[in-house]
Amino acid sequence: MEDLPIFQERLLLARRRAGVSQGELAKRTAMYASDISKMERGRMLPTAPRLRRLAEALSVSADFLLGLQDTAAAPSSIRTHEDAHAEKPPAQRQRTRKAPVA
Repeated sequence: MEDLPIFQERLLLARRRAGVSQGELAKRTAMYASDISKMERGRMLPTAPRLRRLAEALSVSADFLLGLQDTAAAPSSIRTHEDAHAEKPPAQRQRTRKAPVA
């Protein structure tokens, strides 16, 4: 496994830790099992949308799969595009004027 590029190694590790087969991961991500196999063998790299679906299905961050971070857990601070639009903007602070000095 040492000779595998980082993405293939991390994808295989994350899938095994999640306890899912290539077929199950394919179902969760709307991909073909053969594509998952090709990615794990270094014969294919995912597109950005596929990378996102893989990370979400395996509960890891895309940065972990790409080797940009060492921990597998997806940060809970990640917000989706939909989450950002669902939130209300923060309330504005009201300014008060000081009484004029006589």
